[in-house]
Amino acid sequence: MSAENLSIGYVSTYPPRACGIATFTRDLAQALIVRRRVQRTVIVPIQNDPSRPSNGNGIDQYDRASYVVGAGFLNESNLDAVSIQHEFGIFGGQWGEYVLDLCRNLETPFVTTFHSVIMQPNAKALDTVRELCRLSTNVVVTLESAKKALRDEYGIPIEKIRVIPHGASIPDQKRRSYARQRFRLRNRIVLATTGLINSGKGIEHAVKSLSYLVKDWPNILYLVIGETHPEVRKREGEVYRNKLVGLTKRLKLERNVRFVDEYLPEADLSLYMQAADIYVAPYVGRDQVSSGTITFALTHGKVVISTPTVFAEEALSNNRGLLCDFADEYSIAKCVRRILGDSKLRRKVESNAFKYGQKLAWANVADEYADVFRSAKRLEETVTATSKVSET
Repeated sequence: MSAENLSIGYVSTYPPRACGIATFTRDLAQALIVRRRVQRTVIVPIQNDPSRPSNGNGIDQYDRASYVVGAGFLNESNLDAVSIQHEFGIFGGQWGEYVLDLCRNLETPFVTTFHSVIMQPNAKALDTVRELCRLSTNVVVTLESAKKALRDEYGIPIEKIRVIPHGASIPDQKRRSYARQRFRLRNRIVLATTGLINSGKGIEHAVKSLSYLVKDWPNILYLVIGETHPEVRKREGEVYRNKLVGLTKRLKLERNVRFVDEYLPEADLSLYMQAADIYVAPYVGRDQVSSGTITFALTHGKVVISTPTVFAEEALSNNRGLLCDFADEYSIAKCVRRILGDSKLRRKVESNAFKYGQKLAWANVADEYADVFRSAKRLEETVTATSKVSET
């Protein structure tokens, strides 16, 4: 594959900030470089921690003027396109409106990836998304259903929207036996939930579901892997985690629930995922149109049990996983029981998940993003050429 000369800027949260979108952006940028689709990368991180020194080109999430300065930096960076990773909570202003100040001052074509699409937006959210889409050369979502929502709920032209899967790493080798030995999981039936912990994950319902399962499977173990989301910790400390620990004790499930309170590197997360039997995603809200953790589980060929979020309904269709009811521990337990009690069903779901997961590999996702960035560059060149002709 010959190298391409694209230079791409990214506006997003970015490591070391603990955030799913930060991880996504890092992985996408690295994949594009590894695939030789992009020659040069410029990162403009959205920062919200005054104690962490800026690298000189970061945007202060809560400082409106900082967004204009960030646009100026990108304009001077000689880029072919800019990638904006959008989630309402990572930009300042009402419904993240400060990002529009950056966009209105960008002289480089930009592509916006929406990590969430609210299905019934209020007026302010609707106006912000519509304006962001109008300014964007293209917009990207991870699901066909999110594409339809942007068209139907927001009135975005369908030809402007691209569907590109979330992307996740595929383990380079199978290490299940080693992983189970390393994490002391031999002879255990392992359920797992990963990611930054917050009440939106609905973990309490998965914990409660164990009460319906331990009698038949006393060796069952539920791993809750991840630290509390930094933004949640700022607002309320460890209230939610303490609630989960207290619930575990009240239900006398200390032997059946293990909390791994760490923000783990991907290599360790992969080992935990390989050690798990079932991935549980008991989200409490339906509007989620992107999930890096479910995507990660699918690339590892795991049975996923999830509430019917917009993302899960599409990603787990065609027997790639099971859907349980919202806020319903009995429904979760029923799904677990189906998988543990039917080895044929389990193998079928794992096989379907694995086959689908291969399509979500970062190599494939990077190639699709490269096509979008090239398209944005070509469109800008066409517009510029037409404008010059008109002036003459």
